[in-house]
Amino acid sequence: MEIKYTKGMTAAVAICMVIVIAAAACAPWLVSLYGDFRNIDPSGRIAILVSYYLCTAPMLTALYKMLRILRKISENRPFDYSNAKNLSVISWCCAAAGIICAAGGIFYPSLFLVCAAMTFLFLVVRVVCSCFKAAARLQEENDLTV
Repeated sequence: MEIKYTKGMTAAVAICMVIVIAAAACAPWLVSLYGDFRNIDPSGRIAILVSYYLCTAPMLTALYKMLRILRKISENRPFDYSNAKNLSVISWCCAAAGIICAAGGIFYPSLFLVCAAMTFLFLVVRVVCSCFKAAARLQEENDLTV
């Protein structure tokens, strides 16, 4: 029995992956457009562009791991150790994005806000990961109980 909305969420994550890749392809143009609109100096534009390109790998990795989690949920196995491991990878992807944005924030200070958001998200996902590990442990104990 499939949990409701799993297919829709899977489609949404897949669409996000396409958007990340399309934005990477259009990033120079988008940064130029944004830089003209906000009157950003060249070092800030380069910081935005480099930060985005460096964050692309962690973003795509996190989205892929979300797809793996959704697959386990659709198999009616939400509290599986592999989901906890995938959440752990997602949290470290958030940490990597935070570090990248902190470095970019030296040249474009608004990236410090993204750094703060990614750091907070890292902490939240770590807590959720711990909850999933505990739930997987409890489920394993209950499955062994006769």
